[in-house]
Amino acid sequence: MNLIPFSKKYLQLYEALPFGVRDANGQLLLAAGQRLESRERLAALLAKPLFADETESSDWRRRLVATVDGMIRRNESLKVIAAARPVEDDDAADAGVGPLATVQVAGWVQSVDAALRDPRADGPWVARVRALQGAIAQAMPRRLDGALYHLIYTAGHDTTQYSSHHAVLCAIIAAEAARVLGWPDAEVQAIALAALTMNVSMRRLQDQLAAQDMPLSDAVRAQIREHPQRSVDMLQAAGVHDTGWLETVRRHHDDDCGASAAAGAAHGDEPCRAAQLLRRVDIFAAKLSRRVTRVPMSPVQAAREACLGRDGKPDALGAALLKTVGLYPPGSFVELASGEQAIVVSRGSQTNQPLVAALVGASGAPLGEPTLRHTAERPHAVRGALACGAVRVIPPHERVLALL
Repeated sequence: MNLIPFSKKYLQLYEALPFGVRDANGQLLLAAGQRLESRERLAALLAKPLFADETESSDWRRRLVATVDGMIRRNESLKVIAAARPVEDDDAADAGVGPLATVQVAGWVQSVDAALRDPRADGPWVARVRALQGAIAQAMPRRLDGALYHLIYTAGHDTTQYSSHHAVLCAIIAAEAARVLGWPDAEVQAIALAALTMNVSMRRLQDQLAAQDMPLSDAVRAQIREHPQRSVDMLQAAGVHDTGWLETVRRHHDDDCGASAAAGAAHGDEPCRAAQLLRRVDIFAAKLSRRVTRVPMSPVQAAREACLGRDGKPDALGAALLKTVGLYPPGSFVELASGEQAIVVSRGSQTNQPLVAALVGASGAPLGEPTLRHTAERPHAVRGALACGAVRVIPPHERVLALL
């Protein structure tokens, strides 16, 4: 390990870094992805010299240099330059779904988590949320498979930051499904914003419910039942005036929209059809997510519960959702006709024919390297979905995504 000095100015409350922060002896003080939750912890870290591993932090430092260079070229003030934080550059975003996708998507989750903590009207909160939604939208659909891979795999294995993670996953799926339906850009943006903020009033409770086996008291049930309206109240107090955004949040658990949503898929009550689509996406993403009290549902079963209309048959909204994620979404596991176990890397031309990376051979032994399989080919056809716990290998995500 080659330690290099790390500037203390980059330590921020409620934010995380994609690499570990260490002391002069290399002892880990703050793990990669770990947020600083208290001012006392921040003060304790600021009181000592800080270091980072040169290799682990290299991508972050590269992006920091690119950010500062861009600010200098734009003649930004020294104060603004001094507060610079790394951002994704266009070249990196255009590079496909490679290893950088994991860092980028994790950054979105961290940023949404920080924003949802403090919705206030006395600052640029609305602009901040819109900027986050815009950054995600700019990367889609060019990097949709990579984002789904990261988010769905993580949802099935980890309950950390459940609410914010769920918000980003729902925003990506809902916006893409709305585009599949041919909805106008303003409505696509509104449903994405609604997905990011629909649970702002119960963010902390949602995280607790995912990570703890806690009883559902009458007070907790009431908070869950009332959260759509309470979220709208908080959004309005923070300065949100967009009717489509607010009404989609208000009605995202309202099943009364269901009867008109099929017609609304083409025209009609836009907030209703957006709320109904978001309701489906919300259910689908929740079914794929781990909680301390339950294991994730298989993608096929989740799709069956989320993609069918009120009459139990596929409708326009369900078809768009299924086209967006596929029957076997990126980040989920499947068994192949060959007997191999694989992780889905990207959607295929058919919803049931994804591209996958084989991880475990037919003998049950892990493969030395993940190997790309085209499930449209008969020997590698998908035999069925596998539960998260059925595959005893941790995928080497960077090498898996590099196969594309």
